[in-house]
Amino acid sequence: MREPSAEESAFFTELVRHVPDIQDWYHQDDGGTPWMTTSYDFTQSNQIYQTLRLDYDGTSLRGGWSPSCLNWDDGMRADDALIDTAGPDGLRLDCVDPTTDALAAAAWFWRHIGRR
Repeated sequence: MREPSAEESAFFTELVRHVPDIQDWYHQDDGGTPWMTTSYDFTQSNQIYQTLRLDYDGTSLRGGWSPSCLNWDDGMRADDALIDTAGPDGLRLDCVDPTTDALAAAAWFWRHIGRR
């Protein structure tokens, strides 16, 4: 794990205002590019049964369902983990700025949270 960049901090600060139970995980590619995963666990009887995850690197948002509740796919970008980021369940957006990106991410998370 690493410390978040200023851009990631701004993104997550705004996101957690709208999705309070969201979690954050900070990574770095082999080439040194920082990126983060935010995730939301769906639980029943204190057990996680599904995890929605979203990758943010300041240039793109990629989101979808984790195939293993972030067990083996934590630390892997969504595309590398073969996460379906296409609609209607997934999210694939180019980034604008951390606040706008966080609002788009929050709306996407709430679409799924509201259906559960």
